[in-house]
Amino acid sequence: MSDDVFYRNIAQSILSFDDGIVEPLFGKFAHRIDAHRGNFLVGTRHAVISAYPVVARLVGEEYMQGLAQAFVQKFPPKTATLTLYGDEFPAFLRQFAPVQKDLPWLSAVAELDRAWFDVYSAADDKVMSGGQLAQGLRADLALLAPGLVAATKVLRFKIPAYSIWETNKDDQDVKAVDITKGGEWALLWRRDNQIFHTALSRAEYVFLNNVEAGLSFAQSFSECVIYDRNFDLQQQFSRWLLAGVFKEIRL
Repeated sequence: MSDDVFYRNIAQSILSFDDGIVEPLFGKFAHRIDAHRGNFLVGTRHAVISAYPVVARLVGEEYMQGLAQAFVQKFPPKTATLTLYGDEFPAFLRQFAPVQKDLPWLSAVAELDRAWFDVYSAADDKVMSGGQLAQGLRADLALLAPGLVAATKVLRFKIPAYSIWETNKDDQDVKAVDITKGGEWALLWRRDNQIFHTALSRAEYVFLNNVEAGLSFAQSFSECVIYDRNFDLQQQFSRWLLAGVFKEIRL
């Protein structure tokens, strides 16, 4: 039995309160599971709630506790650690009928919470720097295809999810957001152990998304001008170079 299957069976047995599952797994120690059920449920709910702080602020403590409980029942932990637990929560919200009926935009906000978490926990990549370029990179910059560092997330939404997320994350007095104003694009990235986020224009989103996909700066730029005829490649390159989102190019 693999570790993932073993931990999933343990989680399901604790969550199900089904002795028919508990007994075969734990034999004479099955009675000890009852002592851990309460702590396990509290711990898994807390892991979900702490990973989605903006969602929790939006819906309130009681409602969030209910969402976390429903999520844990449907998606029990698959590993012994809860460090990365809860990545399926946005998808769960998209399928959860009460949320879709009353708060259909909530899953998009959850995606931003998860993006923040993923950026925070992503591996460190070496970033392209102006110093590196000055020290001997002679290739045409427009032909480079560095990709983006792991600690970045380029996101798009059909609704103003970023505006909702941003004000609920950063503002003491939450601003009103017109849910009908249309889609948005956003970027989250980590630099020097600090996480930054910003709204993007559609052209900026296309540029960064294409760079992330492995296209060169020139290829990425060629699609941007469809959405912004005044898109300035040099300006955008300089902006995101200073932000530290491009991977280092090996010389």
